[in-house]
Amino acid sequence: MYFPFSARTRFPRLLQVISMVDFTVSRETFNNFLGSFGKDLGDLVIKVTGQGITASVGQQTHYIRRKIDCGTGQAGNIYISDIPKLKSFITTAKSADLNIIQSAKTGTLHVQCDKASLQLPTSSYIRSQEMVGLIEKLIRQSEDSMWQKWANLSLNYHARVTAESLKPATGFKKVLGDKYSCKTEFDPQGQELVIRGGKSATGKMFVRAPLSDIASPEISARSAFDKWLPELLSNLPNGELNLYTGDETVLVLEQPSTHFLMVVMDQEYEED
Repeated sequence: MYFPFSARTRFPRLLQVISMVDFTVSRETFNNFLGSFGKDLGDLVIKVTGQGITASVGQQTHYIRRKIDCGTGQAGNIYISDIPKLKSFITTAKSADLNIIQSAKTGTLHVQCDKASLQLPTSSYIRSQEMVGLIEKLIRQSEDSMWQKWANLSLNYHARVTAESLKPATGFKKVLGDKYSCKTEFDPQGQELVIRGGKSATGKMFVRAPLSDIASPEISARSAFDKWLPELLSNLPNGELNLYTGDETVLVLEQPSTHFLMVVMDQEYEED
């Protein structure tokens, strides 16, 4: 059953039974929010609360959580099954604000932007949520340990770093091509995080990010990643970040002021 966007005032008792979830947000802010989870994002679950909206994605390669402030009505979850189509609508719309509403997990998603509107069917299966529950359980355990552990691995290399100093690594693909792996080295003595991509036989590229407020052992910690690490760094919010890592383990980047969190999964370390 379809209800127009004025239904909240026209049918208040009926809406209490149907339990519609809705929020209003700047079109530009929301478009940037959707783009901050990676270019290949196909679907998403958005949690609507009185403090704004939050979304998380979890895959074998990474986890990202972001939050933005906006005007909210009824709290709950909104399920979006076709992010590319939603982003195309947002891009072509002209109004400054969007109103988004959904009546149930599989209910039609309604997006209103001034005189233009979009209706999208919703599936009960959201692929980007496959590993969110498992990863968030590990995150809670790590937070309880003050980020000293990830599962059963030590996460005892802590520092602060700026997103701006990490983002040059996003240029690895342009220089090294599509097939490359990369490694990180947390160097307490040099007070830097070194990200290097490529191999000696084909060429290497290095990015050195200065670290501050270092708390770690004196020796360096090294981890290996595939090309997903540089690609993910393009999604970082600007400004300072907390960095947590260890020897041959994940890389965690956190910005508490914006509720941002990224966990990048490592792979087996092999010397070049």
